[in-house]
Amino acid sequence: MIRNVIWDWNGTLLNDVPFCVDITNALLRRYGLRPFADIREYRSRFSFPVKDYYASIGFDPEIFVTVAHEWMDAYMRGEHICPLNPHAVEIADAFHRENFTQVVISASKIENLKLQLASRPHFSCFCAPVGLNDIYAGSKTDLAVRWMRDNRIDPDETVFIGDTLHDWETAKAAGCRCILADIGHQSRERLSLSGCPLVSSLPDAYRMIHDME
Repeated sequence: MIRNVIWDWNGTLLNDVPFCVDITNALLRRYGLRPFADIREYRSRFSFPVKDYYASIGFDPEIFVTVAHEWMDAYMRGEHICPLNPHAVEIADAFHRENFTQVVISASKIENLKLQLASRPHFSCFCAPVGLNDIYAGSKTDLAVRWMRDNRIDPDETVFIGDTLHDWETAKAAGCRCILADIGHQSRERLSLSGCPLVSSLPDAYRMIHDME
């Protein structure tokens, strides 16, 4: 029986994809690089770790730290405009009423993640969020493994809901199941490479989790 849900934040609960594309395109233009034609192209290219992704779209690896800080400064100045994904609050509330343990584990810097969640109190029933100590969006696999170990979470009772292949990789490392939602930062075609269940909405993920029981 599934009793625990690990949520990804960006792209899964928070609909920040259009905003991220705008910021990235502004930086690409600033450095004389070709911007993404549209969100579809962005979703076909975005990946983790972000350092490798930046290099793949043309940024010189020597300036990764500079570009990462420019990107994050712009993101945190304007992230308040990003809406939540459809039904995010409804589904989180439903799990809460059913006494599920819920937590956000993100590749975001923990201070930024806490600020974002504090301004969206719909998820106050969640456990304390888990994030990285820097802005470079490397990997969150160790975070998930450590959180499950420290909180004695049974992997067989746990599902990770995310929107990228890195969420699937994180779930595998933690030993839990994974559902990928085709609503965020990577395309359905890329998500299908995981071989794990794919859904097109958070209500679909909710129903799938109950079917697992």
